[in-house]
Amino acid sequence: MSGVINIVKWVLIVIGAIAIYYGVSLQVKYNGVTGKIISEVISPTLHPESMAKVYMPMANTLLETGDITMASIVRMKVADDVTNEDVEEAMESIATEEGIRSVGMLPLSEMVELQTNAPGITKGHADFKAQRFLKIYQYCAPRTAMTMVEHSDAFSAYLPCRLALIEDKQGQRWIYTLDMNAMIYGGAPLPDYLLDKALEVQRVITRIQNGGAEGDF
Repeated sequence: MSGVINIVKWVLIVIGAIAIYYGVSLQVKYNGVTGKIISEVISPTLHPESMAKVYMPMANTLLETGDITMASIVRMKVADDVTNEDVEEAMESIATEEGIRSVGMLPLSEMVELQTNAPGITKGHADFKAQRFLKIYQYCAPRTAMTMVEHSDAFSAYLPCRLALIEDKQGQRWIYTLDMNAMIYGGAPLPDYLLDKALEVQRVITRIQNGGAEGDF
């Protein structure tokens, strides 16, 4: 019996040694990230909902798809009976109603068609090479944008708010936008004044996205 106990003890010692070795290796390789994770567990600085609203959903999507971009967006399927023109009109109408400015559109698929088709070859021509529909819509609330940048210059990378209307390879249309939860909940809690503004922008963009997908304005 004592022999079995000794074997178990030595196995545990070996496992412990291996764990310590890899822990130290990770600490060195990733410049202290292990210590930072441990510190975060002991004395959290991130938003208390960061794991539930940002990092676990992101990790699940990443593991399911292998696509980090899919893990950072929100998409809404466009109803089959809603035309692209209906989507655009609905989104612009809601944006106007909500007081957020439309600051530009990028008709990317149309631009590529112009660049790749010979002069005089237009839609309806037998040799016309069509692209999957892709158009980017950009919106901004200038005062809110500046307030966010005053808090962190890095917020400028999120500006302006963008929505993309895209036709996938199966012909289904979607409206994509960045998941603002990463900005709102992914780091330390935002000051109350900034949190209120960020949540309001998220509400407006979500309404524009949903309204566009349903052609509802």
